[in-house]
Amino acid sequence: MSILKRRSQIAAKIESEEGTAETLLAADAFLVFDPSGDPDIARYKRDPARESMGALESLPGERQAKLTYTCELAGSGAAGTPPAWGKLMKACGFSETIVPATSVEYQPASAAIPSMTLALYMDGIIKKIWGARGDVRLVLDKGKPGLLNFTFTGADFSVVDGALLVGVNYSAVKPPVFLAAQFVYDTYGAQIGKLEIQSGNQVELRDDISAPSGFKSAVIVNRDPKAVFDPEAVTVAAKDFFGLWRLSTGAAMSFTIGSAAGNIITVSAPNAQIEELKLADRKSIRAFNITAGLKMASGDDEWSILLT
Repeated sequence: MSILKRRSQIAAKIESEEGTAETLLAADAFLVFDPSGDPDIARYKRDPARESMGALESLPGERQAKLTYTCELAGSGAAGTPPAWGKLMKACGFSETIVPATSVEYQPASAAIPSMTLALYMDGIIKKIWGARGDVRLVLDKGKPGLLNFTFTGADFSVVDGALLVGVNYSAVKPPVFLAAQFVYDTYGAQIGKLEIQSGNQVELRDDISAPSGFKSAVIVNRDPKAVFDPEAVTVAAKDFFGLWRLSTGAAMSFTIGSAAGNIITVSAPNAQIEELKLADRKSIRAFNITAGLKMASGDDEWSILLT
């Protein structure tokens, strides 16, 4: 019987012991788009000197795996309650601050970043990774919902036969689209068509010969967050983007989408420093393509997602 791509699920759970796979249940699943995963096994090629030019069998070495998918940028529908993708943000190096019945906020963290077990259920096959940490990229295009693109790196993997999870309670909250969202940079309300924020996590695997895969877990060793946006070109008098670039002066950046409680999303960065500015053509209208490094203001605060 054919295995259908559409019949797929993703489930994830924070690990109680780093690098030890968790058992995943229906409560751990959530809605995603385009899930995919690629395991990798290193090969040790054996080619000693001998009389024959025939190839000898290689030996399997260290193992690792990646898992990628996309989630919609939507709140839980209840102010102060984390969304389904909140646990993913924590394993991508973000702290989670909850104010009951009021808000949930995600900001970069430099410590206490948990590892995660994730699995891709593929209509009869289960591909599972563990000891995983990840990277996230927020993409917003005019008139579309915001999307969180996740890439997780795991310290080991398994592939077994297994059924899809039953009784999953998927969120019914619809994501707000990227409209009626005034984008502000350095107090200037710029006209943009798209925005991308990259967390820029550097994920490395911890060597461990006692582990069957050769790795204990993945770990985030550094980050370099950036924002890319495309304001319509204006005169220097209206807003001197080139001057800000020349002086390397950082500025606050923010926007808000959504209007229903529990689904109001504010994305902000206190110190966005223009690092690259190029001319662009948007429907034959001049625009700027700007890349800004998101720098700290007072600690782990380069950018944040606030849900109210």
